[in-house]
Amino acid sequence: MKPTILFASAALALTATPAAALSLTSGQVGEIYCAARLSGDMAPILAILTPELTALVALHLPEGADAAVTIPWQSSADYANTCMPVGASGTADAPEVIIAFGYRDPNKAQYADRLVMHFVEQRLRIDDIVYATGGTLREKLGEAR
Repeated sequence: MKPTILFASAALALTATPAAALSLTSGQVGEIYCAARLSGDMAPILAILTPELTALVALHLPEGADAAVTIPWQSSADYANTCMPVGASGTADAPEVIIAFGYRDPNKAQYADRLVMHFVEQRLRIDDIVYATGGTLREKLGEAR
């Protein structure tokens, strides 16, 4: 194969198609989630929830309340020192990202929650969080009614 054709083929393969460019990857969603949890600024997460989860969160978030502390975004209410996407599971239509939380204190147990996602208008959105301790974010918000 001629080098020019090989180069052109490689360049074409590296460009994102418009359909692929519509959505974040599941890994990017995990990174955004962790950055938000560690910083305490949940605005980036609130922007990438499914419409159904957005409505449920809004029902349980009083005006002016801090979403980072009012909504149970992770298994433990303790501030984790580390948060990292460490794996994936689920299906192509409903991918899940495994999020590991850690502490500097060796007496605190590490754990991993899972972000459950769905595509909304070809964009990957967080639809629920499965807690390592059992239960889900949707269940907890449903209990608070």
